[in-house]
Amino acid sequence: MNQMRIPDLPPLPPRKITFLINSMEGGGAERAMANLIGHLLPHLPDCRVELILLDDLPRAQVLPEGVRVVTLDGGGSMLRSARALARYWLKGGAPDLCISFLARANCLNAWFAQATGHEAIISERVQTSAHLASARGAAVLRLITRLSYPRAAAVVPVSQGVALDLERNFGVKSARMTVIGNPIDAAHLQRLALQAPAIALPKRYLLAMGRLVTNKNFPMLLAAYAKANPKADLVILGEGSERAALTKQIAALGLTGRVHLPGFVANPYPVIAGSDYLVSASNAEGFPNTLIEAMALGRAVVATDCPSGPAEVLGGDAPIGSGRAVRAAHGVLCPMNDSQAMAEALGWLEDVALRTTLAAQAQSRAQDFGVDAVVHRYLGLIHAACPRFAAASPDALIGKGD
Repeated sequence: MNQMRIPDLPPLPPRKITFLINSMEGGGAERAMANLIGHLLPHLPDCRVELILLDDLPRAQVLPEGVRVVTLDGGGSMLRSARALARYWLKGGAPDLCISFLARANCLNAWFAQATGHEAIISERVQTSAHLASARGAAVLRLITRLSYPRAAAVVPVSQGVALDLERNFGVKSARMTVIGNPIDAAHLQRLALQAPAIALPKRYLLAMGRLVTNKNFPMLLAAYAKANPKADLVILGEGSERAALTKQIAALGLTGRVHLPGFVANPYPVIAGSDYLVSASNAEGFPNTLIEAMALGRAVVATDCPSGPAEVLGGDAPIGSGRAVRAAHGVLCPMNDSQAMAEALGWLEDVALRTTLAAQAQSRAQDFGVDAVVHRYLGLIHAACPRFAAASPDALIGKGD
């Protein structure tokens, strides 16, 4: 990420600023939004800041004090969420500015901006084409996205790959996009990592994290782990709809007792810090938050070269069909859906000296994703997207890439 200096910005006058997301469950996008609100809040002292959750689901994220949380009952439905949001904004007043994460919230934010007059900033957290490819009703979702995203005042892809996909496949003009990654506060992560783990852990383990859903491709990871047969156990943190299928696969592969599914952990950082290394088998990412957090904690990382974040972060490529793991500048990359290549990478990291070297390279690279640059870029974008806030031009306030 470009660490260019952003000019000092004038304080914002009293305004209503809303953050909009599906829920505050235990995913990476939810954690990223909670962190972003916490980092932005001190810079918005005169603004009324609220967080709207479209779905009434259990909260897993810690939110900063001073944020009003409004929970609707969208039930995972676009139409039901639209009705609930319309009722709330008609009753309580629409914001001056709404920043949203995730596709359903993004589409609603962009569409409602036309009716309420608020400024919509939407953030795309994943490589949209890859994410929608495995979704039910993919063609309809692609059309909705293409009709919605270009309406936003500003679009924030979390990586250059995500931005390129939005421009090529969803009609979002590059002039409307500003690539901004997630704020990674390494010092804070290191403090959290000093706490005792909330779960029992094996003596040695390699770690994977994420929702137990199709795109995370844990079945491929399990197949690779069985082939490589490393000395360390495998711990997979997260919860989701694929738990039963994964448990069945673990048993079928004879890995019961060696692969652990402890569920979602609110503070995963002691678990990350205690691991041999982190491995990601995803088929789609945007900004691989977990990957960079592990790197910030001095862990080596292995990841699939999926669209579109890991290769940007690790500095290399291992495209589909290459059949081999690749030693990248800051970690190891494997082609997607290739358990043999992933097994090869897991075999490499049995070498303690290599793990140590990769860990040092990873921690150095993680410094490129610091909090200050991200927060300043978001503040610049808020000013630029809202002429009522400041008259400065967007080009004077923010850079257009990372």
